[in-house]
Amino acid sequence: MGLLKSIREVLGIGSRGPGEAPARRPPDVTYRAELVSAQHEGYESVYLSTERQAELLAPRADGLPPLHLVRHAGALWLAEDTTGKLINVDNRYLRRLGIFGVKVRGTPYYTGRARLGPAALVREPDNPHDPNAVAIHVGGEMLGHYNKGMARSLAKRLDAGEPLQAVVISTDPAKVISAPSDILRHLYRTF
Repeated sequence: MGLLKSIREVLGIGSRGPGEAPARRPPDVTYRAELVSAQHEGYESVYLSTERQAELLAPRADGLPPLHLVRHAGALWLAEDTTGKLINVDNRYLRRLGIFGVKVRGTPYYTGRARLGPAALVREPDNPHDPNAVAIHVGGEMLGHYNKGMARSLAKRLDAGEPLQAVVISTDPAKVISAPSDILRHLYRTF
């Protein structure tokens, strides 16, 4: 209890007996919570708010997504057209826009290296862990897989012969989006 007593003395709190209310903190002590809230006053997030996603992440009249790719922090990010706000690859609204985004699974187990740019999707119907497995290859080497939830939908499209293209948009962590070529061309229009 000597350490606790020393800390109380340094803070000017003093000890309290059983049933006593804690002493009020000295007015000149600034606590971390106050610092954090003060630093965030007026802060505006670079990400599209959850409240606006349902409204803004719907196909345009021409059927294309209201998104484009931008460079941010050494990676490519999806950005909403009217606000410029960033969208995470695992956003639930992307599938309805024809975009399958994922943080690549299993990268430590494979030799492939993530590099920004094109990737190949390879169906693995004989995969012992998941019959819907979709592998991601970069430069002819396996980088990893789509997660099981996303792979199920993606596998149906690939098995039906839908031509999907994939692009690595982040290297650390490895993130990939795949979509029909017209949608990818649309996303890249600002480059």
